[in-house]
Amino acid sequence: MFNVRFFMVLFVVATPSFGQDAGWIGVRVADQPDRGVLIRAVEPNSAAAKAGLKSEDVIVTFDKQDVIGVVQFARLVRETPVGRAVEVKVQRDNREETFQVTTERAPKTPVGIDLSDLRDRIMRQMPDIRPSISVSQYGIRVDSLTPQLREFFGVGANEGVLVASVETDSAAAKAGLKAGDVITAVDAKRISTPQDFSHEMRSAGSTVTLTIVRDKQEREIQIEGVARRPTGPRRERINSSGVSVL
Repeated sequence: MFNVRFFMVLFVVATPSFGQDAGWIGVRVADQPDRGVLIRAVEPNSAAAKAGLKSEDVIVTFDKQDVIGVVQFARLVRETPVGRAVEVKVQRDNREETFQVTTERAPKTPVGIDLSDLRDRIMRQMPDIRPSISVSQYGIRVDSLTPQLREFFGVGANEGVLVASVETDSAAAKAGLKAGDVITAVDAKRISTPQDFSHEMRSAGSTVTLTIVRDKQEREIQIEGVARRPTGPRRERINSSGVSVL
């Protein structure tokens, strides 16, 4: 069976080599438990380095658009024309700072490696693939649902997000939430996208009630002790793999 998640990572990393005019800033980023993406590394002499971005910064907006995950962020960077100066807002040392980053042309693919044929073959074989944005929030990672998946899991049209993973020993895991559940509401507020989920979870109090569908039956799970990410120095381990924005 074709691994869709692998395809998405490959596509995000490889896409800039197809179009020589794709925007590039030279950072390696990862999803993290709150809004934005965490900068794992900054390429020397890259647009990001010249602008003053640093490893451990969290990019929260790019060109005045909220950043919600690595897939969406990679698309925003790629679609920015080369040479355009954009506003990038980051969280650094418990404060927000704003930088002007001028996108550059993506580095060329190394000699002898041509990914365009692979991309074309994948897209011909899988024409209905849509980018799936994941948002990690309080130990929960969710993915968007296609109409086919909604039918499979027994949820209504334009409703719910799929739980892709639940961190071990997290409040969500202790409450009984499992990968494969579909979350349809947070504190009785209906959701249909990972963005909806992230927004409602950020607005939740210390206890949150999730409405889920499991085995095509709706039930509620109450998560106790939901807390916001500490505001001190970042020491949590980020489990998701980084994605180079090239």
